[in-house]
Amino acid sequence: MNVRFIIDSSLFKRSMSIKANWNFPHLPRVGEQISPLVIMLNPEFDYVFAVEFLTDEARNDLEQRFSCNEKVEEDFKAWIYDVICESNIIESIHYVPNPEDYTEIIPEIYLGDLSY
Repeated sequence: MNVRFIIDSSLFKRSMSIKANWNFPHLPRVGEQISPLVIMLNPEFDYVFAVEFLTDEARNDLEQRFSCNEKVEEDFKAWIYDVICESNIIESIHYVPNPEDYTEIIPEIYLGDLSY
């Protein structure tokens, strides 16, 4: 089942929207947590995609962690895993038309940190 995750974090300028394939028997419920790997294993989720959502502070923090150019993607994955771990609580689920095929309805799963 196709789903769309909307991730809200203080490290993003705006909410990050990422498509994913949900291959589990049922959707999660509000208040549950999901593994960041469900999002990170998506082929379109990489440094180039995510950098446009990062605030200047987050980008500076991330660039300080880069050890060398060959490991940019690896360092990014380690850093973003921690970011998503802090914002992986399901706040709500909405059912909306798929932007690529309006005849299909897909769940939009909003993730955030319910502590604020």
